Amino acid sequence: LSTPSSPIYNNDRLVFNHIFDHTPSAIFHPSSEADAAAAVACAAAHNVSIVPRSGGHSFEGYSGGGKTGSLVIDLNLFQQFAIDHDTAIATVGAGNRLGPLYTKLWNAGEYLVPAGSCPGVGVGGHALGGGMGMVGRKYGTLSDNIVGLTMVDANGNIWKVNATSRPDLFWALRGAGGGSFGLVTEFRIQAYKAPATVTTVLAMYPWNMLQTVTDAFGMWAENVADDFTPLMYLGRDMVVVMGTFLGSQDKAQIALASLFALTGSPLQTNFDEGTWYQAAAKWAEMEGAKLEDPFAEHARSFRLRSLLYRQAISDRELAIISKYLNNPPNNPNGRVTTTVIFEIWGGKIDNPSSTSAFDNHRGTLYSIQYGADWSLSSSGSGSICTACMDWSERFAKELQAAYSSGQGLEAYQNYMERDIPNGLRAYYGDNLSRLIKVKKSVDPGNIFMFPQAI
Repeated sequence: LSTPSSPIYNNDRLVFNHIFDHTPSAIFHPSSEADAAAAVACAAAHNVSIVPRSGGHSFEGYSGGGKTGSLVIDLNLFQQFAIDHDTAIATVGAGNRLGPLYTKLWNAGEYLVPAGSCPGVGVGGHALGGGMGMVGRKYGTLSDNIVGLTMVDANGNIWKVNATSRPDLFWALRGAGGGSFGLVTEFRIQAYKAPATVTTVLAMYPWNMLQTVTDAFGMWAENVADDFTPLMYLGRDMVVVMGTFLGSQDKAQIALASLFALTGSPLQTNFDEGTWYQAAAKWAEMEGAKLEDPFAEHARSFRLRSLLYRQAISDRELAIISKYLNNPPNNPNGRVTTTVIFEIWGGKIDNPSSTSAFDNHRGTLYSIQYGADWSLSSSGSGSICTACMDWSERFAKELQAAYSSGQGLEAYQNYMERDIPNGLRAYYGDNLSRLIKVKKSVDPGNIFMFPQAI
């Protein structure tokens, strides 16, 4: 337990996004479900809000409480892992980070689960909010592959939750469960034997081909093979299509041929054939970290958001993106990186084996993550680049105002934005009313609470 008077408190309260500087009343690191349940019951008895923390990567800093005075329950000691080789179901403690989890799965028999590329992200929030990742089109989201959970409720009761035991809660936790309903301490996740060969792909185009490549990417996205989960990265000087193909280099080249037929030949291509674990390690290195050591991943200062599109973006929206990427903010204290990433959905993401609170997003063509990150000098206010923040706000307002996909703005709940138009409906759509009913049934006193909790 660390409190404001503890020597470790100031370090313990830090989260991945250093522009946030919350001061929780305490941070507790339970070592067992019984310890966690006792902490929840104590906080509830004193009407203290509780925020779970698995990895601390909330875009809005909610892993640090999201406000002053909360009790943060950090699950970093819940590192348990086991796999049933008959069913390929993995038992995973909520304190596992993605990189070490990939290592454990690989060493247990060359298994994988569909999840993200950033090795320092905690499995807890990632899985509960959807869990998009490198092989989602083949295997679905991470939340779709959860077959059971252990959760401590607001009264300190420990529940085993699955499709037959508390099914409404099971539905809600998979896609909308990040911190709103209770403290999830353990997951049972369907894993898969990795294919023998995996190919990572990079195709680079000059910036003056932005319109051509973006238009082609949207058309290609509707028919791309499910073995490929590609994304398109827009930097200041380059357009890059990249991703992980589950198969040989020859088959990956065939999958990309239909894109190249629309765009013409890229400036440069790279097809790197190897194992699944090597592919995951490659993407981790691009994030500046290693799978086995996610804590080598540097904390950042950033303002990132998301939008979901059910159809290709309009020329007007692409012009807005181009304008802001061509006119980046000035950070007088160091580096600034502006980014827009398109990630193709579809495939198994649209066809899960059971319903969940993520269902309102089925049918998405691709997501867009956009914004800026910059070098930091210290945590808190010293990490705020005013020009970067202003640039990000103007970019968001203009792109959101031009949003052309459907009646209401849609966004991805694992990339929460505190002041997003359309509020929680942007994340949960028509599921919101049912989610509120589930919330009232398991946490009527609203003990599990942060600024954008259900």
